[in-house]
Amino acid sequence: MAKRIRKISYVRCRGGSPLLEGIDRASLPGNCSEILQLFPNGINKCRYGCLGGGSCEAACHLAAIRVEDGGPPVIDREKCVGCGLCVRVCPQNLIEIILPDRNIQPKCSSRDTGKAARDACGNSCITCRICEKVCPAEAIHIEDGRPVIDPAECICCGMCAVKCPRGVIRDSNGIMTVD
Repeated sequence: MAKRIRKISYVRCRGGSPLLEGIDRASLPGNCSEILQLFPNGINKCRYGCLGGGSCEAACHLAAIRVEDGGPPVIDREKCVGCGLCVRVCPQNLIEIILPDRNIQPKCSSRDTGKAARDACGNSCITCRICEKVCPAEAIHIEDGRPVIDPAECICCGMCAVKCPRGVIRDSNGIMTVD
């Protein structure tokens, strides 16, 4: 019998986008799908970001996801088994299942670029392409306005994380990131 390879969930959003004018977080429903029914374009200036409704947290049977203060969920890497329930319920498609040793990952799903990205969120990728320039394995590329890392090519050296001026590329082990 083949050994099962452990996987975990990863959230591709750090938060940081202010709510749109006139939206009060306390009056929002506690579920992302209901939030999108009321506000089809989202509730944040970044229309690609986490809604903070907690649908992923509610879907997790292992209490491996926690959403606090309407921000993006935090994954407990020790509890998460990579079942994918959170992936299925996220209407923004921000959660992905990854191998835990693939610790260098982008923490942004915005497709806005440059000034538009900067204005929408303080933690967004601005497509400066520094990550592409410094990657010795040529494993990271900007695609559709966001950084994408090819796991087959990435050597997890962390150069992209060190040089990213906005701290978008993160080392999920907590090393080599700029805050």
